[in-house]
Amino acid sequence: MERMKVICESILSKKLDVESVAGVLALADQHHCSQLKDACIEFIISSNRLDDVVDSQGYSQLKRTCPTVIVEALERSAKSRKI
Repeated sequence: MERMKVICESILSKKLDVESVAGVLALADQHHCSQLKDACIEFIISSNRLDDVVDSQGYSQLKRTCPTVIVEALERSAKSRKI
C-alpha cells in the first residue's frame, strides 16, 4: 500500500497546475503525503504565479482547512530567496 501511495504522489506531482495545486496541497497535508506536499509547495513558490494560485478556488479551501501549510510555504519561499 505504501508503494502505491508513493507512485500516486509521483504521478500527481507531475500534473500540478495553478487551479489544482492548492487543493492537492490540502489533501497531501491531510493524508501525510510528504513528497506530494513538497512538490506542491515548490510549484507554488517557483512558478511565479502565486497571485494566480491565491485567486483559485482551491486556495480558499486551503486557507480555511490548512492555514499552517500556507505559513510553511511562505517560510520556505523566504528561505529560498535568501539562498
